[in-house]
Amino acid sequence: MQTVLPQHINQADCRPALVESLTKVSDQCTRCQRCVFECAFLKQYGDPKTIADSFDPDNRFFLQLPYECNLCSHCTAVCPSGIAPQALFLEMRREAVARGVDDLPEHRGLRRYEQIGTSQRYSWYGLPEGCDTVFFPGCSLTGSRPDTTLKTYELLQAVNPSVGIVLDCCTKPSHDLGNNDYFQTMFREMTSFFHKHGVTHVLTACPNCHSVFKEYGQGLTTRSVYEVLNNQERQNGESLDGTVVVHDPCVARFDQTSQEAVRELIEKTGLEVKESKHSRDKTVCCGQGGGASCMAPDKTQAWTAKCLDDANGELLISYCASCTRVFAEHTSASHLLDLLITPADAFAGQVRGAKAPMTYLNRLKVKKQLRRTLNAAVSRERTYRANDATEKTRFAKRALFGLLPVALGLLLLSRGIW
Repeated sequence: MQTVLPQHINQADCRPALVESLTKVSDQCTRCQRCVFECAFLKQYGDPKTIADSFDPDNRFFLQLPYECNLCSHCTAVCPSGIAPQALFLEMRREAVARGVDDLPEHRGLRRYEQIGTSQRYSWYGLPEGCDTVFFPGCSLTGSRPDTTLKTYELLQAVNPSVGIVLDCCTKPSHDLGNNDYFQTMFREMTSFFHKHGVTHVLTACPNCHSVFKEYGQGLTTRSVYEVLNNQERQNGESLDGTVVVHDPCVARFDQTSQEAVRELIEKTGLEVKESKHSRDKTVCCGQGGGASCMAPDKTQAWTAKCLDDANGELLISYCASCTRVFAEHTSASHLLDLLITPADAFAGQVRGAKAPMTYLNRLKVKKQLRRTLNAAVSRERTYRANDATEKTRFAKRALFGLLPVALGLLLLSRGIW
């Protein structure tokens, strides 16, 4: 039997996807508290069923509440009923966007970061003759590790000389902030360019980009560079001796193919992989997931602390540049690609990723280098902006929801009720 939503929720006023998510969580959550046990967000606001049953879309508090969730899927990984509460929290964010209450000052830096990534100045597509595969390194890796990014591309070219490279943002920040119209418009424009020019395969270095292309890249085959590199002959013959702890980024918690490739690559360097308490599908977020650190840094720091406790002083290896940056502020941490390209230095903790504002200069450096050295049959800088169309839509929605209380007040006045 389908649950009837609380009386204060008018289904006609909510998006159908939100109604469906609220109903599903309310129906299936048994309130066992397994997900609440480790999550600071759920500890404060209650188990998923409590949140679903109390949700009031007319209350601004409930529309801002989901922005404190990391959308890391840890709740799904431990749920004995197999529900996905993070999907509900994402739908709540999309509802906030639909109602025009999503433009929070705390997110301006994140939005600006994405806008820079998709700008004409920072983007560049280079497709050699006969290119059907592109390397998509992502914003964080290119900015923090420009030389590693270029060297990784060289390794891919050694096997496939026609592989191209795309410097752009996958717009996952907009996706996670709930601005689905903008995300879909920008991402489709990118993939349409790929299809138009015969690109059918995307190789990702960033797990966030990987998850986006996997879910939304229709007609594209997506693989991580770690899977590809694991199938190649090792370039650097140095053999190391020691133990490292692997951190699986939360967006890769169910990506067993990448997880296995990462561990095999590390073992090929001679190092032993020590599995932590929270790894693979039970991994925990570094604290940066879903933009939650913008709204609730105290809660997200609890995730970071768990990761550091799991490492217990060992070298922490991650295959996400953002995660590596977070960990490197507190302990010895290295990106997997650093370990593969400069093994001894990375294992000794001598390879450090750049920080802002150098990250922006590095991205321009990579672009300049590629434009000078890559013989591209097709190239472009991205000039397309989705703002014009989507901002008009968002303005109209905000105006509509803003006028509803006024219209209701006038109606009550006309009938002498108010």
